[in-house]
Amino acid sequence: MHHTVDLSFQCTQSVIEAHSFTSFLELHFIIADMSVTFGGGMWIWQSAELLASANEIADLMTASAAAQITDLYLYTPPGSYSDRKRDLQPFIANATAADIRPKTELSYLLILLHLFDLDDAAGPTKFLQGIEDLIDYNQAVSANERFVGLQADIEPQDQGAYTTFHNGIPDDGLSTAPGSGVWQSTEALDREMLMRNWLTIHQSASDLLHRQDLQLSAAMPFWTETYNGSPVQVNFPSSADTRQSVMKFMMPLLDEYIVMSYNTDPANAANRVGAQATYASTLPAGKRPLVYAAMEVSPNVGETVSYGDTSGKNSKSVVLRDKARIEEILGGQEAFAGVAIHHWSAWKDMPE
Repeated sequence: MHHTVDLSFQCTQSVIEAHSFTSFLELHFIIADMSVTFGGGMWIWQSAELLASANEIADLMTASAAAQITDLYLYTPPGSYSDRKRDLQPFIANATAADIRPKTELSYLLILLHLFDLDDAAGPTKFLQGIEDLIDYNQAVSANERFVGLQADIEPQDQGAYTTFHNGIPDDGLSTAPGSGVWQSTEALDREMLMRNWLTIHQSASDLLHRQDLQLSAAMPFWTETYNGSPVQVNFPSSADTRQSVMKFMMPLLDEYIVMSYNTDPANAANRVGAQATYASTLPAGKRPLVYAAMEVSPNVGETVSYGDTSGKNSKSVVLRDKARIEEILGGQEAFAGVAIHHWSAWKDMPE
């Protein structure tokens, strides 16, 4: 079946990784002794291999319990649900029984093309088609075999040929001289329109998912509040509307706001999430996402960024120790919910 989506907005640059997710643990607060049980997600990129291996699925479930993983972000490209249905059903049922909430990682890499590209509209169309595929899958299976939502990773910074964010320049340093822009007339308008489109894409996804009682989770850059000393701001939805931090507009659209706080010093990692957790905690319950930090464990990412590359840090025990420290630092914020780990294949192979 088909679901109508408003695609009237223009696409811009961005890398999208949509992750449907399986989330299995409801966060709960134990008021009696003031202790809090935190959760977190695990990204799973090699999903076809995982679904084909009963042993690896069993290992994942065991590892998830040990690391307090409550969400599984399972890479599920658009168009793959029908072929994978027989594998997805028992996998999700397993996770549901283990109190793990499966979220479909409609996590495919997708470049949102610039306004001047001929196939510009293909970007959000494919992204939102993935959501429709998720909805159709859920409607065709039993309740315990359903994904609980989608995890999206749409990053607006410059990458390769896409240069409309203008990396390294704070908002007040962007040129307003006519002709300085890449896809708008000025550098300032380049970023302004990119930020509006970034929000609009999440708004469209949020509306479509929430109409089906599904959650929207999103991986977010840590630097939106302190980009070279100042927040990244935008007027949204139009130039006549309020101007504020893009993070403040994004928060009410999401059920989970996952900050890519990747740093092997837990104090630094927690600091990258502080503004987000603090702001989210001021929002009313119905408009407050759960805020998560995130840890990178993949090799070949970079020293001090990934535990897999940092001397003295390349072990599960150290990651879990630092994870607990991040939770300790941020645990006083009501909206803070835990720490996600990127990603399963690297975690599986990491020394104990």
